[in-house]
Amino acid sequence: MDLRQLWSLFLLSICHPFFVIPTIKGTRKCVAICDTRFGNIHHRNGSENAFRHALWNMLIVQKSVFSGRDLKKAIAWAKTITDWHEDFSPNTPLARAMDIHNNQIGRELIALNQRMTAEEMTKQLLAMIRLSRKHRNIQELANDTGFLVYIED
Repeated sequence: MDLRQLWSLFLLSICHPFFVIPTIKGTRKCVAICDTRFGNIHHRNGSENAFRHALWNMLIVQKSVFSGRDLKKAIAWAKTITDWHEDFSPNTPLARAMDIHNNQIGRELIALNQRMTAEEMTKQLLAMIRLSRKHRNIQELANDTGFLVYIED
């Protein structure tokens, strides 16, 4: 991260201090699960990456709610911090759209059942990977609600 990104993250954290620790915990748990299940493949733009983005959002919300935050605020925070991440990540427009789409899927899933354990989230998302859809353009991807999406095999 460059100085501008660090400053931006610092300001975002100062404005939302009660979400920082749950976000760190959720992020670490997400990476640990993905590293164990997929190795480094989840860093590419395949279905494993879709899994990671959805799980990341689910865990941020779950950890935030567990630490006493309101569900709606936790979901809003997960969107804020993961959108921030996408704004500062060097991605193609299609990869960025894919990540934002999968982030949203994760938030929608956790909103339906915020009591899910990490194991239950993992199981649900693994089932969803089998139904995930590959896309080659943003318009196609934007119209594909309810499914995890990816752009590379």
